[in-house]
Amino acid sequence: IQADKGINLGEIAIETVSGERAKACALQADTGGGSQVERDTLARLSAELEAVRLAGAYLQNLTDAEQVDTANIAQNTKAIESEGQRLALRRTQLENEVALAKERLRQTSGGIVVDPETDSDKTYTQVSVRTASRGSGMVTLNYQVRGASWAPTYQARLDTQTETLTLTASALIAQQTGEQWQDIPLTLSTVNPNRNVTARTPYPERLSLYDPKQRQGKYMASEAIDAMPVMVVDDASAEMAMGNASAPLPPLPSFDVSSSSVSGITEYRLPQRITLPSDGRQVQTVIDRKSGQSDTWLRTTPERSLQAYWYASAPFVPSNWVDGSLQLYRDGNYVGQSRLNYANLREAGIGFGVDPQILVKQITDESNQGNEGVFNRTEQQTRLEAYRITNLHDRTVSLEVLGSEPIAQDDDIKLTVTHTPPVSEQNWNDTDGVVAWRFDLAPQQSQTVQTAVTIAYPADKELR
Repeated sequence: IQADKGINLGEIAIETVSGERAKACALQADTGGGSQVERDTLARLSAELEAVRLAGAYLQNLTDAEQVDTANIAQNTKAIESEGQRLALRRTQLENEVALAKERLRQTSGGIVVDPETDSDKTYTQVSVRTASRGSGMVTLNYQVRGASWAPTYQARLDTQTETLTLTASALIAQQTGEQWQDIPLTLSTVNPNRNVTARTPYPERLSLYDPKQRQGKYMASEAIDAMPVMVVDDASAEMAMGNASAPLPPLPSFDVSSSSVSGITEYRLPQRITLPSDGRQVQTVIDRKSGQSDTWLRTTPERSLQAYWYASAPFVPSNWVDGSLQLYRDGNYVGQSRLNYANLREAGIGFGVDPQILVKQITDESNQGNEGVFNRTEQQTRLEAYRITNLHDRTVSLEVLGSEPIAQDDDIKLTVTHTPPVSEQNWNDTDGVVAWRFDLAPQQSQTVQTAVTIAYPADKELR
């Protein structure tokens, strides 16, 4: 409960009441006269609408053949038809006016209108506040309910010809609060009230020894990835028929969302009002859109997969975008889905699927083993791997080839690694043992990469 300056707040009482009692309390509430005027208007319009309905029913009864004067049947038919049209038109007008009156009453009575015909079996939460002031002012009630949530979802569109990337952020909104959201203003926040609000304390590691011979097995559990619901949304186009091209058109409503970030928490204020029943259905609305030039390249890791994938950078993506599902389009075609994560995006870019016009082939895979020396025998392994990448595009593409080299964790292991051609980056993305070649590959041209590794270690030891 918050009040304007000059208004003192006393005790607050909260109770659950029936629909009938809530209606009586609403009628007795002192709202400064504004709501009473709207109630009187609604009552008058409802009475007139009921009268029109009764007149329409009476007119319908006059159409029975037994009640029609056959001597003046033409004149009576014309009169009934004319009166029927007038009553139908008036009924439509009154129904619209009643709907508007209910909306005005809802706004002037705090947003809740109790309908005795449909809401008598419902319960309401009634909040009573004692106030004291010497003048008028505003008292605001804010309350929190469970069952309302939103989730971010993103769409990425890459044009590989122009190297243009467009990222659209949308919000999927759903609610099962028990309240009917009818034409309400809505603000979306990135704060999660269910998260911890205090830092956790460290967990000391407790060390002990065990006999490795008694170890029965080693089990590794892969991290589970929660399945995200997928909603494939494509841009839709609409045509507008214009009767008079010279007449000025009214301005279109704007759906541009305003946002603000304070202390790492972002709020999105929707410009349009939202209607959403309490049945769990989802409403999707765009909350942000970024577009700009992007560096694009193809990446392949031939020792893991003989395929090349499109990638794009997104330097214009804001850091306050929350992790969410990502739908991917390349050159107008839907190519799959991923997840948008700001940290991963900045390091590795966004993947846009396999490019079948880049051929990756393994041409050498050799491994030899032997030993040297008489007294200090040394075991030696030699490995050789080579791959050929061919560009079938009609234009030059940027290619990144990822490879690896072994890491010695024992001083007795001696490594000799030779990359041909020399790699462009050691410890790619600060990852030990991962190397990268980068080069431009012309149309219908091929590039071969090769790694030769020699491993030497004492013959009385085993390599693992």
